[in-house]
Amino acid sequence: MKETLQDSLKEVMRIYPQGVTVVTTETPDGPKGITVSSFTSVSLSPPLVMISVSKASILHETFAKAARFAINFLADDQKSVSDRFAGRTGPQDKFESLGHRAAPNGSPIIDGARAFIECDCWRVYEGGDHSIIVGKVVSAGTLNGKKPLVYYSQQYTTTEMAEYPAPPSDMVR
Repeated sequence: MKETLQDSLKEVMRIYPQGVTVVTTETPDGPKGITVSSFTSVSLSPPLVMISVSKASILHETFAKAARFAINFLADDQKSVSDRFAGRTGPQDKFESLGHRAAPNGSPIIDGARAFIECDCWRVYEGGDHSIIVGKVVSAGTLNGKKPLVYYSQQYTTTEMAEYPAPPSDMVR
């Protein structure tokens, strides 16, 4: 069987470690969320970040049309939260019996998350079988010092601190 370009891309992306996030928004039907590994910072001025949501997702339209959303950075003890919002386990209502609070502009922040970024939707772009959603950051915060949850080689892992921390950025030339 001949390997396709899509198969090769999937194989390569599996060896690229990615932080695990759950993106959340408040809707008239209550809070909604989805596990997203396609997240990155785009710009500091203005402060912009990007997520990518599959068009096949039941929540695609919810996030493509959301006025605001939050990106919850999961901690290494939140594998079950990631699985819940990825639809692998848990109740139909993903927020059932899950502690959360509202960020400054109302987006749900999941209890125990390492950090959050809350955004107003800035732009939505076509991205093949995904929509690329760019958010303008309106608030952000670190919530605890736990290790981050990382997805690598099709499994959850975390990070280890380097034996010697990196030098301050003003010392690097």
